[in-house]
Amino acid sequence: MTKLNQLKDIHNSGKSYAIYKSIKGFDLYTDFSKKITLNNKNIYKFLNKKIAIKKPKKTDLFIGFFGYELLNNLIGIKVPKQKKINFPKGIFYKPEKTISFNNNLDYQKNTKDRFKKKFKININKKSYTKIFNEFKKKIKSGETYQIKICTKYKMKSKIDPLDFFCRLSKTNLAPEAFMIKDKDYSIISCSPENLICKKGSSITTKPIAGTVKKNKKMNKAHALSYFRNNLKETKEHNMIVDMERSDMSRICEVGSVKLSKEKAVEEYKDLFHYVSLIKGKLKKDIKNIDVIKAMMPGGSVIGCPKISTLNLLNNQEKENRNIYTGSFGYIKFNGDMKFNIIIRSILNYKNISEISVASGVVVDSNAHHEFEENFIKAKALIDLFK
Repeated sequence: MTKLNQLKDIHNSGKSYAIYKSIKGFDLYTDFSKKITLNNKNIYKFLNKKIAIKKPKKTDLFIGFFGYELLNNLIGIKVPKQKKINFPKGIFYKPEKTISFNNNLDYQKNTKDRFKKKFKININKKSYTKIFNEFKKKIKSGETYQIKICTKYKMKSKIDPLDFFCRLSKTNLAPEAFMIKDKDYSIISCSPENLICKKGSSITTKPIAGTVKKNKKMNKAHALSYFRNNLKETKEHNMIVDMERSDMSRICEVGSVKLSKEKAVEEYKDLFHYVSLIKGKLKKDIKNIDVIKAMMPGGSVIGCPKISTLNLLNNQEKENRNIYTGSFGYIKFNGDMKFNIIIRSILNYKNISEISVASGVVVDSNAHHEFEENFIKAKALIDLFK
């Protein structure tokens, strides 16, 4: 049996499974022997869990996600009462089986889903502009230097997550793409952003700050020139890089935190991103819970300074973010871990598809531009429903 037939059989069997982008292609994790649904109390026990290893295996890990609200609570940030769908705050699985695939994931459906309804946005342009102007005042008063306004697109729909993920991987392959299919929910993501890659005492993070739409005139070289000459994009990028360097410095040896790659351009289906890479060496007494508390939620999708900006966001937003700006990845039994930032994602729960996006507001930002940027970020996912 070919690997693709195995994938199809696992999918059609009703088994729960997860797929995560690897360097060479994709890794599938299934045959889960444990499912840990996290809450504000048991997360400490989970993160401090130590498991002895006799003969290391590829399945010696937990894979899953931390939701945004859970991460806020972990660092002592209260989220006011908001509209919520009662989706779990976080879930991790212990796989007993893995299968590796190349980049050419293929899944042929017998029928095509038909989506008669259209996505509804939770904040229209007028409401967005009002929030934008309020946050501009906060920036000018010094309460924050940059802040991200989250907008959600929702539609009632029953989807085939593997079909969506395979099509998405062909049209918008991203280095942190993943999917989860469980009995009562699915997540499909083309996240481009790695937040934590920890191997032994080495740690890296790859902040993304800066977005420009692709068109016939805007190629990769022009995008780099645009970013370098755009004061707003440069300020936004520098602030986020400085903040994530600061986050890493709390857990790394003095002098070890350095920029490994500075202000490069990455290309995606509908846009270009401005990215940097930061690396460091962890202090000897640092545990995984210390790393997660220092690095999450990821600064590039929140704003800075992190704590005061989180408080401003949480008091303004009327709905739970759920998975959005949380993190998906794995923690190995030997302590190594890898986590992304959950953006460019579809959460399908109770037959409702939810896409959340956000753009950064700095003192030089324009409300119309930022509102349109949000739609650009959501477009690759919305197009899957056509």
